[in-house]
Amino acid sequence: MSGPAAASVAPAPPGAVDAGRPAAAGMLARRTVHVLRSLWRARIAFVFTFGLPLVWLVLIGIVAGNEVVDPTTGLRVMQFAAPTAIAMGCLFATLPSIAIGVAEDREKLVLKRLRGTPLPGWAYVTAQVLAVTLLGAAAVAVVLGVAMIAYDVVIPDGAALPLVVTILIALASFSALGIAIASLLPSARATESVTIGAAVVLAFVSGIFVIGTLPAWIDTIAWFGPLKPFVVSLQELFDPYDDLPPWNLRNLAIVAAWGVGGAIVAAVAFRWEPRFGRGPHGGRGRVDRPVRADAAAGAPPAAPVTRVEARPSTVASRVLGQVAAALRSTVRRPGDLFFAVAIPVGLMWLLVTLQENGERDGIPIVTSTAAAMCAWGVAVVAFMNTADWVSRAAERGQLKRLRGTPLSTGELGAGRGVATVLVSWAIATALLLLGLLAFGLRTTAGGLALGAVVLVLAVVSLAACGLLLATALPDNRAAGAAALMMLFVVAFLSDVFLVGGPDWMSRIGAAFPLSHLRIALLEAWRPDGPLVAWTSIGVLALWAVGASVAVWLLVRSRARSDSGR
Repeated sequence: MSGPAAASVAPAPPGAVDAGRPAAAGMLARRTVHVLRSLWRARIAFVFTFGLPLVWLVLIGIVAGNEVVDPTTGLRVMQFAAPTAIAMGCLFATLPSIAIGVAEDREKLVLKRLRGTPLPGWAYVTAQVLAVTLLGAAAVAVVLGVAMIAYDVVIPDGAALPLVVTILIALASFSALGIAIASLLPSARATESVTIGAAVVLAFVSGIFVIGTLPAWIDTIAWFGPLKPFVVSLQELFDPYDDLPPWNLRNLAIVAAWGVGGAIVAAVAFRWEPRFGRGPHGGRGRVDRPVRADAAAGAPPAAPVTRVEARPSTVASRVLGQVAAALRSTVRRPGDLFFAVAIPVGLMWLLVTLQENGERDGIPIVTSTAAAMCAWGVAVVAFMNTADWVSRAAERGQLKRLRGTPLSTGELGAGRGVATVLVSWAIATALLLLGLLAFGLRTTAGGLALGAVVLVLAVVSLAACGLLLATALPDNRAAGAAALMMLFVVAFLSDVFLVGGPDWMSRIGAAFPLSHLRIALLEAWRPDGPLVAWTSIGVLALWAVGASVAVWLLVRSRARSDSGR
């Protein structure tokens, strides 16, 4: 062989291949930037990382105030509250974000394809950790900056270096735990549910979401986790009156031990490909079927089996089909069940236990807490899940494809609405049963019937609001995150999570349907007999009508704009 062909296959000189390969540092940097962009596009990460800590910082400032506690130094109340918001930002920036990212990459076969590229495995993992660490550091900087500017929070002398080291250890440990969870769980959907749920539970048992004192046994359990030692270390660093050394080695060792354990689990259990039989979207993948004997022998295929034509579907059958499909989707999404059922039930038990089941305004605390937690659960399934589902369906083109099917938009909405009502009744039943069995909650048959009717109206109202949010937002990917952030804020304004705040908070909350759902359920479940909260029912109806009209106007306006192009 000679000429150009010979030149094309001539071996490269030593070192040429290495010189042509991108440097490991450059690949790591580019991969880190890619992960940051992915987190930016997944708006939920920024809601949890920046929105939740900032909202919590502001809410604490509203409830606790920011009075001067030491006139000599000018020290204020928020000096002792800011560490909890910082800890929240570190936890939510790392644990759910990195776990969901890794699980989605594996499920979409990104990890499998990366193995055929020059990117080393260690560079992929390191890039994930660096990206969420940068995100967490940015969240800390933002929260700390707002606390220093708005609430006069200061970093005591000698605490800056221990603070940085403590935060970095926590970010690394939470990241390792996130990768470990993603390595153990079978799908991205399960990973999202477990990590967000674990972060919320850790925040509650560690005292972040609770204003007051937790039971001693809960506090003891929290010390075995990674978040409580981290929170206490931050509180000690921000406390200028604390005589303890700035380096709390015991707490740092606990947090670091969790990180080392997570790293070991991740190293052992990490998988580059989905589990056997799972496709890139978490469902069952394609399975190679055996070749038929007649086809293998070259014989003509057998005659096809005659199919009986299906009967035309009716409106009722199509609606019932959508009800069943929506219920199956809810069961298959454990995150929905966690936020809508597990969190309300767990919080009800915790809050009633903390308040020793007394009375408030002549109504047992267990009844008022059940009404508040039911309002939250119904808002999750009716408002947040509606906004998230509609936005995802629009992004995937599912709503456009309806035009080529017998199913109408009204039938689709009716089916999902009925399913949401059934789930809402199940949430109310679970809460009432907990109240009855654990705390002696009493109500009447008439109150149960009235509460069931209130829940139907509330589902219509909140679902219409969720549909309006999904329709109004230009970015479909932001609908679910925006709905969660709005729901969290409105819940605090509506006396769902926090009772006894400033009057102006209650007045603002009274403008939203969540507050009136709580009030209507509270009046319906009164132990001495139900009362119809006509004002609250009227507000719920107004929101249902107003949101529906707004959706119609938006859709009509966009249709005109599209036809005019």
